[in-house]
Amino acid sequence: MKVWIEKKQRASGKKYIVFVQNDDGKKQVKASFDMNQKRQANIFADDLRSTEPHLAMPAKVSFDMAFAEYKESVLKNELICYETRLGICGKINNHIQPYISKKLLSDYTLYDFNNSYIPALISSKSLLVINVSETKTITKRSNKTLGKKAIKDTVAAFKLFVNYCLSRKWVIDPSILTFKFPKNFFQAENTQAKWMPKYQDILKIVSSEQDPLNQVLFHTAAETGCRLNELLGLTYGDVDVKSKIISTNHSLDKWNNLRENFLKTATSKRKIEISKSLAIMLGNWMDCQVARKNGKYRMLFGITKNSAKMRIIRAAKRCGIEWHNGMSPFRKFSYSYLRDAMALTDKQIMLRFGWSNMDTPNKWYYKDLDNNKSERLAAINGMLTQ
Repeated sequence: MKVWIEKKQRASGKKYIVFVQNDDGKKQVKASFDMNQKRQANIFADDLRSTEPHLAMPAKVSFDMAFAEYKESVLKNELICYETRLGICGKINNHIQPYISKKLLSDYTLYDFNNSYIPALISSKSLLVINVSETKTITKRSNKTLGKKAIKDTVAAFKLFVNYCLSRKWVIDPSILTFKFPKNFFQAENTQAKWMPKYQDILKIVSSEQDPLNQVLFHTAAETGCRLNELLGLTYGDVDVKSKIISTNHSLDKWNNLRENFLKTATSKRKIEISKSLAIMLGNWMDCQVARKNGKYRMLFGITKNSAKMRIIRAAKRCGIEWHNGMSPFRKFSYSYLRDAMALTDKQIMLRFGWSNMDTPNKWYYKDLDNNKSERLAAINGMLTQ
């Protein structure tokens, strides 16, 4: 919608008329002013544009106004989960809006995006999220720059914002949507060595741990390769000791609340084969512990994500092992071990870790006849017993 002023002849003489036109083309008179009130007419029109952003003329929309409108629409969108809505708004607040070099949307071009925004985004520092309470968090800048995935996700969020602006008929360079990172753009990052725990270090931590909860937690994390949210979302009903199967059905949100039947992706809901030793360990654990209840569910571990992180850091320190990145190295370890053992097909790897970005297993001609069951189970049983 847009707001503008016209000079019109009325019965009482010439007037300045403030008009408003919506997206359907319907025109409406908002106010009229005498010929000696031109300044007041302009102030009134500007007030309309500032207090009601959807009335602004397309070419006069500021980034501040557009971001405010977009974030409001995102937070009201109940088709996406609350955490995702917060994530989109967080990207705008911390990695997009601070690096916009122009005031108006209409002045911003693909050149500005390429030569001003992208370099600023690459040098942007990541955020640390600190849980103050169950419903309140604070953020602060870390000393680390954003990784490849965070940069790509932020650019994708920027493109969603541009699409929103275009849908409102606000003027912004649509060629921004054509932006793609050049080939090998992240090559320097990909060639950096990623920290991984050594196999013997994993064995030492798991075998030397005396705390029963830590024993079960570390062993389950290393063998299943579950994401931390999935691991701590496991309930008694997800563990089938007799069949030696763990099912992932639930997860924890950023405030450690249980998200019933909610996982990261559709392929994250899966059944994971476990070793005989882990099945026995889990059976004994469920028999002896007093389970923490969450609604109708009995939680397998009943701890927070931060608690799990501190447990592995302390356990590694007791063993004299340097450790990084909380519980996530267990997932990397599990995948690398099974990959090197070559006991699972690509499709079985995809299903076990809940991935959906492997092309080959989805082809119609790719058949999984389960002919490698003995080798697969042998690799799983031998993962933490060598």
